[in-house]
Amino acid sequence: MDKKSFILKLQNDLELETEINETSILKDLDEWDSMTEMVLIGLVNEEFSVRLNHDDIEKISTVDSLIEIIGFDKFD
Repeated sequence: MDKKSFILKLQNDLELETEINETSILKDLDEWDSMTEMVLIGLVNEEFSVRLNHDDIEKISTVDSLIEIIGFDKFD
């Protein structure tokens, strides 16, 4: 999956009303809450076989930082 496709899937799966990009700060989104975190954990596990833990979630600020935690090698 390329970054653009991932960002679109992330936006859809998290049911975000605002368009996001690599520099979007996830925790500043109106929709961000504990349920959103759970959806994010499931999405990353399903798409990339990467299990995010609490420390990972705490480190995530932007979409780019999420991609870095997943691993740049997982993207086309």
